[in-house]
Amino acid sequence: MTALAPRTRAALPKTAGGSRAAKAAGAKAAGTKTAGTSAPVAGAPESVRRDPRRRVLDAAIACFTRSGFHGTSMHEVCAEAGMSPGALYRYFPSKEAIIIAIVEEERAARASLLERLDAAPSFVEGLAAMGHALFSGEMPMVCVELGPEISAEASRNPVLKAKFDEVEAEMTEAIQRAFVAAQARGEIDPALDADAALVMINAIGDGLLLRRRLEPELPLAQMMPALGQLIGRMFAPAHRSVSPDKAP
Repeated sequence: MTALAPRTRAALPKTAGGSRAAKAAGAKAAGTKTAGTSAPVAGAPESVRRDPRRRVLDAAIACFTRSGFHGTSMHEVCAEAGMSPGALYRYFPSKEAIIIAIVEEERAARASLLERLDAAPSFVEGLAAMGHALFSGEMPMVCVELGPEISAEASRNPVLKAKFDEVEAEMTEAIQRAFVAAQARGEIDPALDADAALVMINAIGDGLLLRRRLEPELPLAQMMPALGQLIGRMFAPAHRSVSPDKAP
């Protein structure tokens, strides 16, 4: 989604008290905002000051995390971003458009996360590495905070569901390819149905995200080795079992 370029303003007429353009320039120099502008919040990083669209997304994520999608108004997002409604609507025409942009942004983050799976010595160790990166904060992703909220909203909103399903399918297909490759290497029972296994893997992931929302203090990152053992035992070939000292 490309941000619209600012519109060129027509010359402002002068008044007895001096031109309005001069007053606006003075207000800008004093660090004040004029109506319809998108002046950045003081102390914001340079990258954020340069990208109003990024400010809107970050503000929306903060608001959605606190109050949920339906509990957040566009006015609250404007206040969080330090923007007027007119400025914000130039980048996102609706709250739905913001949510879709957040889901779309997860694409790049998920691709980076999948690199952990590809680089791991085994499929199960790769899953554990992905979980650790997510829940330790090593790889910040919106889904950690908003995953259950996004899933619930997608179940009610056909437009959002189409984008959500598209992004989910990409990750599921990548994990399924790794699963099938692990079966070919003898790591995973070849008799297991890959489609059914992926449903289980996704259900575990969704459950962990929900559990984190319910119990934020739960040390999920430290639990990944144990989770790896459990998954390893479920998927292990029938002729061998996974001993605790060999599990990831």
